[in-house]
Amino acid sequence: MVETITPVVHGGRARWIRAVVLHVAGATLTAAVFGAALGAIGSLLGAPWGRAGAIGVAVVALVYAIGEHQRLSVAVPQLRRQVPDWWRTYFGPSFASFLYGAGLGVGFLTFLAHGTLVVVAAAAIAIGDPAWGAVVLGSFGLARGAAIVVSRSITTEEEGAAVLDRLVARSEALRRNVNGLVLVTLAVVAAFAAARTDGGWASLAGALVAGIFAWSAVVKIASPGRWHRALAAHRLPPTLERVARSAAPVVEALVPALALLGFRRASASLALALLVVLTGEIVRVRLAVGPHVPCGCFGERTSRPASTQLARNAVLLAGAAFAVVSAPDAPLVGWPGTPDGADVLPAVLAAAGLAVALSAAWRSTAWLAKGRA
Repeated sequence: MVETITPVVHGGRARWIRAVVLHVAGATLTAAVFGAALGAIGSLLGAPWGRAGAIGVAVVALVYAIGEHQRLSVAVPQLRRQVPDWWRTYFGPSFASFLYGAGLGVGFLTFLAHGTLVVVAAAAIAIGDPAWGAVVLGSFGLARGAAIVVSRSITTEEEGAAVLDRLVARSEALRRNVNGLVLVTLAVVAAFAAARTDGGWASLAGALVAGIFAWSAVVKIASPGRWHRALAAHRLPPTLERVARSAAPVVEALVPALALLGFRRASASLALALLVVLTGEIVRVRLAVGPHVPCGCFGERTSRPASTQLARNAVLLAGAAFAVVSAPDAPLVGWPGTPDGADVLPAVLAAAGLAVALSAAWRSTAWLAKGRA
């Protein structure tokens, strides 16, 4: 962005100021929308979770603070790519500036050098309020978009390259230390919030299990080749392998879907059953293949020790069991009851109408497929 949104590229300071305003607006807007979505998801999952949620945010902040140490590393969810360069040539300079900002606003869709955004996103979910989520993530987008003002003094393309080189050459240790200090501060604030509240453990456990299954399903759908290769290493019967290729991500996606619909115990029960099946499969593959089992659950490129995967499943099983027993349900939709009295005739007519509609849709699809329409 430093080399593309500069006074020299936009033909003067007035046009550059307009581009900067649009760039910041795009980053702030998409980040705020993303934050509102995270807040809404948290609300559907039962947030705010009181002490449990605050401690969860504190733990995430401490983990990423420790990950700022030069000899340690903690995975940061990201796509590791730049915003599309063709936007600059296909769209006008002003609209391209807005799109560049919009692309950066979500954060996880581009490069992330630090895990601060993960902590901020976790806080937005734990708050469970779309408005506050928009404020929290919108602030991130505003700060990220406003960073472009470092290009204000660039008058030539050579100066743009020099500014970029200076930014890259800045001390990595300093960036890590500053970011680590910010994360520790966030952890302390979350710890103080935890001291003033209580409860929320069962709902948080169910939400974490649902989130992990959502992650697993999305990775399988987004990277089917990697999932298929991992599954092939399990040496299942061909028919069972073909069924598992498509069925596994669909069934995994049902866990977060049920949780978002408010059926938290049903979600945890399904997760519990899937974890029992997966644990049995890990044991089977461990005995048949060796100590390193190709899971493919979260997009791993390499096999993991069976002991590590079994320990992970044990933790998830405990969380799912806790949610089954204690998580409160809050259904967004209700199942229809049994009609009686005056409701019988309308129910029969509605069922008949639905059957006719489904039959017509099926026949139409069949005719179109045969080219008869």
